[in-house]
Amino acid sequence: MTGTSPGWLLQLIRSREDWTRRQLLAETGLSRMTLFERLDALFRAGLVHEAGAAGPTGGRPAALIRFAGQGRVVLVLDLDHHTGRIAVTDLAGRSLRERELPLDVAGPPESVLATVCDAGTELLAAGAGETLAGVGVALPGPVSPATGLLRPATVMPGWDGFPIAAFVASRWPVPVLLENDARAHALGEAAERPGTTPLLAVKYAHGIGAGLVLDGALLSGFDGAAGDIGHIRVSDDVDAPVCRCGRTGCLAAFASGYALLRRRGVTPSSSDDLAARLAASPELRDAARLLGRTLAGLVALVNPQTIVLGGALGRLPGVVGEVNTAVRAAALDRLTGDLEIVASTARHPAAVGMAALVAGHVYAPDAVDARLMG
Repeated sequence: MTGTSPGWLLQLIRSREDWTRRQLLAETGLSRMTLFERLDALFRAGLVHEAGAAGPTGGRPAALIRFAGQGRVVLVLDLDHHTGRIAVTDLAGRSLRERELPLDVAGPPESVLATVCDAGTELLAAGAGETLAGVGVALPGPVSPATGLLRPATVMPGWDGFPIAAFVASRWPVPVLLENDARAHALGEAAERPGTTPLLAVKYAHGIGAGLVLDGALLSGFDGAAGDIGHIRVSDDVDAPVCRCGRTGCLAAFASGYALLRRRGVTPSSSDDLAARLAASPELRDAARLLGRTLAGLVALVNPQTIVLGGALGRLPGVVGEVNTAVRAAALDRLTGDLEIVASTARHPAAVGMAALVAGHVYAPDAVDARLMG
């Protein structure tokens, strides 16, 4: 049914807000009877509605057909190393209500998830007239695209194979999607810059991760580990620092916020204000230059149009400047001549990215068709 089904028609309607029946007939090539049958199914399911009249056409005003997205929300559970950011958003990722709370993501998964789910329950209860479309969970670890499970993650011992989606779905019987936090961050940054491609986004805070968006599609990699740049080995020196992954010489062991605090004798925690502690430090400038040299290799591989630096450390002007200088010094001029390297301006890009993933999944043509047939 792909290409002619109600789900496919809904995807087309969602692509813009000013469709009329005549325009849909011209765009789809469907017969009048078939189009009206498809629309009728979508109307009965509450997925589309008439939204007033189109502009003057010289005859009887044509009714606009729009996606019925009002009141449909996404719950986003964004877990960082030491912080949980819980948000209720609309389908475009605009925050309606949110809360931030301290947590230790290395703790038992049942306890950590119960804490953020309780916060999510409170936020959802504060709304009125809303329908929960799905839940997006962003995690600081690799998520397998084949199984949807978290793969072994250095900062999340004990989470490997834990049924996160099933645990969350036991609270809310809606689709639950998992994604790596840095990749969700990248998808949100791409939404802030439509048409920018390829876009490489870096989340630089306690850890270091990245995501690549190409023509609107997020690169997950063969087994869900794309973007794990913190564990690129940048030194073979015998005295190189030991990384939390157990190896020596990883980028994260030199440059992550976690590593920089540990070298100061500070135990990283949810109370860290990384920007306040590290912004003026020479250690952070050195770390930013090392990050820039590492990113230069990625620039040579994917030739991005834009690099967006986010996270508590990544968006600092001094970090952006050092990364910019290091990338341009290490990569060829023809790769960097038109390259933008900018600080993130998005408040919560991972929430925007997770909302996009959830909405794309819930309203995918096959999912809509299955719901209508059920």
